[in-house]
Amino acid sequence: MPAYLTWDDRVHAWRTEAIHHPRLREEAAAYRLVLQDEAERFFDCPPLRPSLPRLRADQEAAIQTWERAGCRGVIVKPTGTGKTEIALSIIARHRVSALIVAPLRDLMYQWQRRIKQGLGFDAGVLGDGRREVWPVTVTTYDSAWIHMKEIGNRYRLIVYDEAHHLPAPSLHESALDSLAPMRLGLTATPWRADGRDRMLTELIGPMVFEEQLGEARGRTLADYAIIRVPIYLTDAEQTEFDGLSRKIRDYFLARRREDPSFDWDALARRSRTEPEAKEILRAYWRKLALTHRSAEKLRTVEDILRLHPNEPCVIFTASNRMALDVSARFLIPALTAHSDKRERNLVLDAFARGTIRALAACEVLNEGWDAPAVKVGVVLGGERGVKEAVQRLGRLLRRSGDRMARLYEVVVQESPDVQRARRRGRSDAYQGAPRLSVDQARQLDLF
Repeated sequence: MPAYLTWDDRVHAWRTEAIHHPRLREEAAAYRLVLQDEAERFFDCPPLRPSLPRLRADQEAAIQTWERAGCRGVIVKPTGTGKTEIALSIIARHRVSALIVAPLRDLMYQWQRRIKQGLGFDAGVLGDGRREVWPVTVTTYDSAWIHMKEIGNRYRLIVYDEAHHLPAPSLHESALDSLAPMRLGLTATPWRADGRDRMLTELIGPMVFEEQLGEARGRTLADYAIIRVPIYLTDAEQTEFDGLSRKIRDYFLARRREDPSFDWDALARRSRTEPEAKEILRAYWRKLALTHRSAEKLRTVEDILRLHPNEPCVIFTASNRMALDVSARFLIPALTAHSDKRERNLVLDAFARGTIRALAACEVLNEGWDAPAVKVGVVLGGERGVKEAVQRLGRLLRRSGDRMARLYEVVVQESPDVQRARRRGRSDAYQGAPRLSVDQARQLDLF
């Protein structure tokens, strides 16, 4: 009996995840199994009226490698290189029912609009209070996880946008519960800090095509430069920072004399009941606040805005509080995780029209936001490493004529900001572009 089959005493039958359906049909004869297969209830493809741009050579190559891999696999391409057109072209070519899964409601509706424009078909929406299970449907990862047991046998093709979200605990079950023989993953950043990106091969298929950001620079993406702006804490901030560092270090040294394995997870557990541990955790968060909300960062933002008085600019922060500080200082909108959908749409629409010249954002614009006109970005901090850095850079790289994009990284010296900047610098995205000091950028007339 295949290892992926499990006997279920409740129904006195063998059971397996829906993802194994094609494999079970292929291997049934080898195991002398007789199947009564009534699992598939796939929608027919709706009448489509494709109106898609002609694919570039790299997009065509991505589709062909995916097809050669059995119509299963992950395509890795930088933000702005046409991953959406790849998915729509696959639907149009193969004339199949399709479920598109996106990480955010805004992205879900963005897909719905693109399907209407590119395929001439109104897609159903599953999520955000709507339940439209149609031959082509868009949904979110959360809604797919909730509803896949009911709809998993209705779609021949399932598309996971920003596929690095899929391996998350619970969310990955939507792939297990889907019968779809055709699976497509789209992402610019497939890796995950927890290592669960290895699951993508099982859930979607192997990585069949990969294009690095540096390869697309100046070709399908805008040319860009990364400008490093080193700053220092004020004397008062540095004194407080050093005192907090000593306090945290002394506490850990004392705990590790008792238990050499004592780590941050142990500190978090102790902080629930131990006042001293809670105080150390507060000290750690205060250290982060000092680097995230340094007074010098605000002064640097003022300088950058003066350098680009007529260009739209996005300021990426590491905390909601810093986004609000920037908003109050420069009288510009701030978008955070607490901003509701209406506020977010109003701000982004005004920004797109040019009514608003700059905005601050904490994490919420890292993925799935199209803004070809934006060619100036300022990074004031971030805790999520290389993936976050590549996503933020990608917001600036959609081509708009021959305009060059500039990403300013404001780095607090003698702080963890430096180590994070070094890790970002080792990524392909950063090695593929000039990394300049402010003086070098001025000499090259990049302002």
